[in-house]
Amino acid sequence: MDSSFVAEFFRNPATVGSLIPSSRELTEKVMAPINFATARCIVEYGPGTGVFTDIIIGRRRPETVVLLVEVNRRFCKLLQARYSSQPNVHVVHGSADKTGDYLKELGAPPPDYVVCGLPFSSLPWRQGWRILEHTRQLLLPSGRLILFQYSLQNRKLFERFFQPLDHAHVLLNLPPAHVLVYAPTPEASTSGPPPAAADAADSR
Repeated sequence: MDSSFVAEFFRNPATVGSLIPSSRELTEKVMAPINFATARCIVEYGPGTGVFTDIIIGRRRPETVVLLVEVNRRFCKLLQARYSSQPNVHVVHGSADKTGDYLKELGAPPPDYVVCGLPFSSLPWRQGWRILEHTRQLLLPSGRLILFQYSLQNRKLFERFFQPLDHAHVLLNLPPAHVLVYAPTPEASTSGPPPAAADAADSR
């Protein structure tokens, strides 16, 4: 097990999400919806130590832009060192709800795919809302959001912004995980989180 991953889990479990890096079974389920032959831009939120990133970079075309958005500074430095020689791979220390700004600065096309392992169950409700709303606006109409989560308690939140296309429960992972594939809806159902629901979620 990667010692840096373990150290960051105990330092800040709300942003790391799981103690044990993802299994090969989970990574294959997450990669399955991606058409690497046609993708022009792939974004990954919370790449951590790069378990999914390694596969994305290994399968993408050299001209495909890969943007990694990582809030954890230690992981960000690790990723920057690992992928510094890779063409069109960009590592940003920042927040997922600012991804549009990062893409604009790079002159990158809109993302075809967003791969996301952020632990929405641990994020404040308003932050999760902002990230999902921003992602819906970023993705191409034909784009896909690929989420992996360790519970399904936020499905109603996801489906305010996205249409569910597929769901797989990966048992061969510790802990077992859910892979959810979504298409962006034309419009979000509301322009902002309901104050009562947001306040209740923040107080849990």
